[in-house]
Amino acid sequence: MDLELRHLRTICLLADTGSVTRAAAALSTSQPALTTQLQRIEREVGGPLFHRGRSGVRPTELGEFVLVRARAVLLSMDDLLHDITARGASPSTLRVGGVGPLTVELSARLPEVFPNVPVHVRTEYSPKLVTDLVRAGRLDLGTTIDYVDRDLPTDGPLAWAMLAVDPLHVALWSEHPLARETYIRLEDLAECPWALTPPDGTGWPECFYLACQRAGFSPQVPYRLYERSEIRDLIADRRAIAPCQADFESGRGVVVRQLEGAPIQLRHLLVWRRDSPVDQASDRVARLARELLDRTPSEGGRPAARPVRP
Repeated sequence: MDLELRHLRTICLLADTGSVTRAAAALSTSQPALTTQLQRIEREVGGPLFHRGRSGVRPTELGEFVLVRARAVLLSMDDLLHDITARGASPSTLRVGGVGPLTVELSARLPEVFPNVPVHVRTEYSPKLVTDLVRAGRLDLGTTIDYVDRDLPTDGPLAWAMLAVDPLHVALWSEHPLARETYIRLEDLAECPWALTPPDGTGWPECFYLACQRAGFSPQVPYRLYERSEIRDLIADRRAIAPCQADFESGRGVVVRQLEGAPIQLRHLLVWRRDSPVDQASDRVARLARELLDRTPSEGGRPAARPVRP
């Protein structure tokens, strides 16, 4: 079997989602079929590309080697296809994608900036995948997130607008000894079991582990789950606590509190290509996005993400 572009895309999708199940769903195929395809790819490259475990999949050393080169090949091919498509063509649709509810909310307001242009919307789990799709010209505009203290690239085809900064919170069961506190010190949670979501490609959960290290402890992480509802059930059952955004659902045995000193801060971003039709109107689009974030209430009356003014 010769490696094809679709095989490289499959490998990258598995790495971005961290799960055979989610990758299979994204590819509209079955989990056994994707597993069989991965085994064929691994035979072709001469070794396993991923470690398999109950928490999902993560790249082996060979997998990391292949992924770096696969992403380079795919981006080069996508750039070629984008340039071919863009030659002499005027945009007939605006393709918007991203993570979180802002994607859909912003898409409803974009006709104010781009009248009579149909808007197509897609949502993704991985912020990195959103950025890669924009870079490849498969999305015109992306709403994404990363974490404060990470540098945004200033060269290359992408342009960015920072929209808001939101301190990370923690979700606990309502009878937890610290549940009555308004602000909780991260170091006071050192003995608690944690539930974490999978890597998102933009610094999570590395920033969490770094914050814990700075607070003087190494966290216990017996649970690594994708679904918010599953994490919430664990918390309500008093089996774990979890880092979360301010809008994590509270009530029914769960409370959400802010971490004192904001040791981890989430950054909301817009990303687009400098050669896309969005570039000329980027200030207006960013202003709309900031308005939407400013108006979005959080659970339990806590402040929403803090807009960053240009």
